[in-house]
Amino acid sequence: MSSRALRKAQREREEQEQLQKLQQEAEDLEQEEADEEDVPVVSAKASAFAMLEADEDEAEENDGDAQSENNDTEAHTSPVASASTKPAAKKKKKKKAKAKAEPPPDDLDEIDKALKELSTTSTSSQVPGTTVAGVNETVNETNRLLAIDTTHLHAQNEMRRLFGRAALEQQNDDDDGPPAANQAAGGNRRQQRRGQQGGGLAQALRGQGGAGGRSAGLAAMALRRNIFIQGKEEWPVATGGGLGMEIEEKRSDGTVLYKFVHNKMYQDVQGQFEMCVESMDPQRLVMLLQHNPYHISTLLQVSEIAKQERDFTVSGDLLERALFSFGRAVHSTFSKNLAAGTARLDFRRPENREFWLASWRYMLNLSMRGTWRTVYEWAKLLLSLSPEEDPYALWLVLDQYALRSRQDLDFLNLSRNPAMRAIHGDSPNVQLSQGLAEFKAGNKGKGRQALFTAVGRFPWVVARLMHELGVDAPPGVWGKEARSEREKLYSELYATRAKDVWNTPENTALLVEIAAAVPADVEGAEIDDGQISDAEARHVLLSETPALIALLPRKFTARVGSASDPLAPEDSMSSYATMRERYNDGAGPRQPNGLGDAAESLRELQGLHGWFTNLFPWFRPTDGGGAEGEGARPSEEEIEARIREAGVDEHTIVERTQRMMILQQRLMGGGGGEELDLAAFGPGLAQRGVEGEAPDGEVEQGRRARVEDAEHEEG
Repeated sequence: MSSRALRKAQREREEQEQLQKLQQEAEDLEQEEADEEDVPVVSAKASAFAMLEADEDEAEENDGDAQSENNDTEAHTSPVASASTKPAAKKKKKKKAKAKAEPPPDDLDEIDKALKELSTTSTSSQVPGTTVAGVNETVNETNRLLAIDTTHLHAQNEMRRLFGRAALEQQNDDDDGPPAANQAAGGNRRQQRRGQQGGGLAQALRGQGGAGGRSAGLAAMALRRNIFIQGKEEWPVATGGGLGMEIEEKRSDGTVLYKFVHNKMYQDVQGQFEMCVESMDPQRLVMLLQHNPYHISTLLQVSEIAKQERDFTVSGDLLERALFSFGRAVHSTFSKNLAAGTARLDFRRPENREFWLASWRYMLNLSMRGTWRTVYEWAKLLLSLSPEEDPYALWLVLDQYALRSRQDLDFLNLSRNPAMRAIHGDSPNVQLSQGLAEFKAGNKGKGRQALFTAVGRFPWVVARLMHELGVDAPPGVWGKEARSEREKLYSELYATRAKDVWNTPENTALLVEIAAAVPADVEGAEIDDGQISDAEARHVLLSETPALIALLPRKFTARVGSASDPLAPEDSMSSYATMRERYNDGAGPRQPNGLGDAAESLRELQGLHGWFTNLFPWFRPTDGGGAEGEGARPSEEEIEARIREAGVDEHTIVERTQRMMILQQRLMGGGGGEELDLAAFGPGLAQRGVEGEAPDGEVEQGRRARVEDAEHEEG
C-alpha cells in the first residue's frame, strides 16, 4: 500500500475519533447547561458534521502531501479552538457544497441552455464539411474513392483469375521456349524471322547470363515484391542506376507530394541518351540500353522502336522493365499512401512525367491482352496522382475501362463525387456511361432516365456512335453533327473507342430505344466552343490513332517532342540542366544553327515519322520504303484503301508531307539528318504531295527532283 493511501486511512480514523469525541462533548454540554443556555443539540451536531464535511472537502480538493500534513495537524488541534476560530468559513463551504449537490431547477436549466448555446456556436463556426479536428470529409471521401488496390496492378493476377494458374504457367513456358519449339508448335513467323536474322531486339536486349559470375538473370531480385511489376528472371542484373524517390511536400489536406529524382550518375546517362536521340540512330539507343538496362528514357524510346517494327512482345517487356525500375525506386511510404489515395506527383517534373508515359503505354499494351480490370486500376492510379490537373485527360476513357472491367459501381461513385465532377464537368462520355452503368448495375429505371437526359444533351455524339455501330439513327438524333472542333473531337473519341462497349444486342437495343424516345426537335446542350486543352491534346496524341490526331490544331502537333516526353507542359520544372540546355546557356560550343533549334526540328520530324508510321505500316523514311526492300512498296489501291480505313483527310496528309520535307531540308542544311525517300509513302501519295504549293521554292524544286528520281527508278 502506498504512503498516500496510508495517510488517508489514518486521517479517516482520526476524523472518526474526533467525531465521536465531539458528539460526546455536545451531549455533556446539553445536560449541564440546559437551563442556562439555549443550545440545540441539532445545532451542535450540525456544527460537528459541518466541520467534518468541510475537512473532507479540503482533503479531496488538496490531495497532495503538504495538504495532507496540514489536515493531519488540524485533526490534532483542539476541537474547541477549531469551532471558535473557523465557524463562518466552515458554514460557507458547507453551503457551497450543498449548492453544488442540489442546485435549483431553474439554475440547472439555465446552465444547460448556456452549454447548449456554446456548443451550437462552436459547431456553427466550423467550416462546412469538416470535423472538429479540421479534417475535410469531402477530401477524405475523394481520397477513399481514389484508393488503389495494388494487387490489381499485376496483370498476372487477372489472367490467373480468367484462365487459371495452369494456363498461365503454360503460356509462360511457351514464351520462354526456344525458337525451334515455337516453330514446331506453330509460333509466330516474326519471331522465327528474328531468330534467322540474329535475334533482333529481343536477342540484343536479353539478360547476359553468366556476366560477373551470375547465371540466372534477376533471380532473387525477381522474387521480391514490387508495387507495380513483378520482375522476370531473364531480365539483366543491374541496379536502378541512380533513380530514387523523395517526399517533396506533406500537405495540410493529408496528401503527400512525391517526386522521382536522378543522382549524378543517372544524369550522366541521361546526357548520353540525349546524344543518341539527336543522332537518330536506333542502334546507338540499343547499345546504350545494353549498358544501362533500367534507364527509363532509353527503355521508353527503344520500346517505341520495337512497336514500330510490330514487335509488341518486346515493346511490352521493355515497358514492364521501366515500371519495375520505378517500383524499386519508390519511397517507403509511397505504397501505403497510394493505397489510401493520398499519394501525389507533380506532372511538371520530367522525372515524374516518365512514369505517366510508361504507365499509359503499358495500359495500351494490356488492352491488347484484354486484361481490362488491370487497365482500369492503372488508369485510376494515374488519375489519383494528380486528380485536379488530370494531365492525360483520363476522364475521356476511364468510363470505358470501368464498363469493360465491370467496375460499374466504382465508376459511378467516383464520377459523381463533387470534386471529380468539378474536373470532368459534363463530358458526353461520362454522362452516357453513367446511364449505362446504372442500367447494368440493376437500376434499370434510373439508368434509362440518365441515358435519356444524356442523349437529349449530346445527340451528335449518339448519332456518330450509331453510325459506328451500323444502326439507323431515329429522328431525334438523325443528322445531328458536332458544332465545334471540341465537340467533334469528343464525338470521334467516344464513337471509335466505346463502340465495343455498346456493340452487344442488349446495349444496342437499349441505345436505340432511348434515342427513339428523344423528341425530333431536341436542341441539345449549349455549344461547347472552348479550346482543346493540353491534357486533351496529349490524350489524343498518345492514342496513336491518325484519324484522331488529324483533328488536333497545328499548335499541338508542332510541339510534339521526343517519344520519351511527348507534349511537355509549358511550365515544365527541370530539376537539372539537360545537355541541350547546357549548350544553349553557353556551357558548351554551339552548333551552326544552334543545337536547340536542331533538336526541336529533329523532335518534330520524329513526331511526323511516327504519325506516318501509324498511318502507313509500310512507311520507312530512310530505307527505300519498306523493311523487305523494293518489292514491299504499296500500290495506289493499297494507299487509297488505307486512307479510307484510317479516315484521314488527304489534305492533312499532303500538308504534313510538305512539313516533313521542309524539316528534312532544314536539317540537311544544318549538317544533320539523312535524305528522306518520298517513295516510303508510296508512289501515288508522293505525287500528290508535290502538287501542293510549298512556302519555299527551293524546297519545292528539290522535292520534285527527288520524286522524279524515285519514279524513274520504279520505271
